[in-house]
Amino acid sequence: MMIDRLEGNQELKTSVRLMLESRRLTHSVLLVGEDGLGAGFAARCVAADYLYPQGGAPAEALLRGDCCRAVGKAGDRDSGRVETGIVREAISVTGMGSNGRYLVSQVKAMRSEIFNTSLSAEGRAVLLYHVERMNEESANALLKVMEEPPEGVLFLLTADSLAGVLPTIRSRCVSFAVAPVSPAQCARYCAAQGVSKKDAALYSELFDGHIGTVLAVARDDARREQVEKALTLAKAAAAKDSYAAAVLLSTYEKDKAGAIALLSDFRAVAAAGLQGSPHTPLSGETAQRTLSLADTAIQRLAAQVNPKITLSVLAAKFR
Repeated sequence: MMIDRLEGNQELKTSVRLMLESRRLTHSVLLVGEDGLGAGFAARCVAADYLYPQGGAPAEALLRGDCCRAVGKAGDRDSGRVETGIVREAISVTGMGSNGRYLVSQVKAMRSEIFNTSLSAEGRAVLLYHVERMNEESANALLKVMEEPPEGVLFLLTADSLAGVLPTIRSRCVSFAVAPVSPAQCARYCAAQGVSKKDAALYSELFDGHIGTVLAVARDDARREQVEKALTLAKAAAAKDSYAAAVLLSTYEKDKAGAIALLSDFRAVAAAGLQGSPHTPLSGETAQRTLSLADTAIQRLAAQVNPKITLSVLAAKFR
């Protein structure tokens, strides 16, 4: 079964497997897990097993996300449509508004599609990613079809946190938590996906077993470079080299978003060092102090404090 490809999460896999085998799967499932844990991948695995119990090319395509997509344009309630993908029995919906918010036109387009077409004897699957980004209007549009869905339609929702999902949506779903795996498990899995063993070991510790995050970093040159800069900054902290830190941080004085992103990775390096990682230059009290400095700097930047001042203060404290 495709669900077996999900690393770890044995309890989740066993529950889903039993429901699929007995065909007693509820029509609405909510998978909850922090970004990078693989809730979206888990949803596609369940959809593939539901639609294609025998596996094959369609199931593999669905795992890759090659399905239909409900799209729309912000500010245009009549712009919704469903774009045809390789897997026509599955429709994905990802918010397209500001900050990834759902557009009601997308939900309406999906709803119209599943009521007006029937393509598979096994049914249809609707994948709704990050439903915590739904507002009341788009949620109400979804509720209309979740309350009385067409026969054979399975809704698979994902969210970063259960608390972020509107109660009206949450109450109509069976919820499962997607848990992180250990850094060692994460490293083995990512190495099997083509990531170098060295990078897999380092990133798995920095990102605490979040497989999706590790794979994303390993496959993105810009993110890899940012992690390298975070490690360089950590070396400066370990050596109490405020000058080297100031030089590196000075390039971010007019880039608050970039500074926050860099410091988030810097924080991850410190946290990994605090956990005893052999792949980071920080450890013990130095890692603890660095973690505190990173947290303070991130909070100051988020509070709109001048980036130049914040970064200068941070570098000065490396002495």
